[in-house]
Amino acid sequence: MSIDAFAVCQAERGQKLVIPGVPEIEVHYVLTGTLYLETPEAGMIICPAGSVVLVPPFTHQTVAADQGPHEAPRSVDFGDKLANGMLRFDATRSGRADLRFVCGTITANISGSFGLLDTVRRPIAENLGGEPIVQLAYHMMLAEMAKPGPASRALTSALMKLCVLMLLRRHFGSGEREPQLLSTMRDPRQGKAVTAVLDRPAARHSVASLAAAAGMSRSSFAREFGLAFGMSPMAFVARTRLHQAADMLRTTNVPVKVIAATIGFSSRSHFSRAFRTLHGVDPSAYRRGKGEPVPAQPPVLEAMLGAPHQAAKIAAVG
Repeated sequence: MSIDAFAVCQAERGQKLVIPGVPEIEVHYVLTGTLYLETPEAGMIICPAGSVVLVPPFTHQTVAADQGPHEAPRSVDFGDKLANGMLRFDATRSGRADLRFVCGTITANISGSFGLLDTVRRPIAENLGGEPIVQLAYHMMLAEMAKPGPASRALTSALMKLCVLMLLRRHFGSGEREPQLLSTMRDPRQGKAVTAVLDRPAARHSVASLAAAAGMSRSSFAREFGLAFGMSPMAFVARTRLHQAADMLRTTNVPVKVIAATIGFSSRSHFSRAFRTLHGVDPSAYRRGKGEPVPAQPPVLEAMLGAPHQAAKIAAVG
């Protein structure tokens, strides 16, 4: 896993800052104060000092040091460059910083190669203020902010990575599905097959080709995949394609016929039947906002097609 610490931010109460979305997973580390983070998908998330937050790509965010009322939102589009190469966004008017946090991005060697971020919708946040090692990391970040030294940015990035790994341990440390999910994603063979599907959903995948990608026999791969994900490999291929199609219908104006071909269906009619089976309506009705909730997924697949699994993959490849 690679994290690039790119900015330090501070704000005072009564202000609301607008942060434009970036193509990578964005990470916030709340050093002092309380971060009030709001996104269209998750609403308001309150993150006290010691919190680590993973924000999906291209997510429009507003952040504040309190719940309001606030002045007119101020856009965070530029900042002063520090000696260590990081940017500083100082949104205080009085010089009093009620909120300080560090921002970083998880670089494309994770998000670009694995492709799961296309379906992430909600931030992941954990308060790690009670963890001694995180407390130490935060104190060191504060020291680097106050007095940057040689390799300060690299050191801050390494500290941020440590905190993200602690977030993942906390986030996936409880719940019935988590041991299964983490066990699955620690198996590099399954990960290679999953990567093949998510990177190229429209390719001519077969059980044999996915087994070859995993370096396993066809029968062993099909058995192990079914145990891990609660469905056959080809059912996973179909579900991944339909999940991507739903995302394209929600976010683009690409014709339905083109979407069908793009994700690997040979005809629009075949695509429409499969889509209706999963979503309850045909693609055109779904695009008009008439789609019904997606049926419950097997636990591991549910995690894979949502934000938590992306974090699990980050842990697996870190």
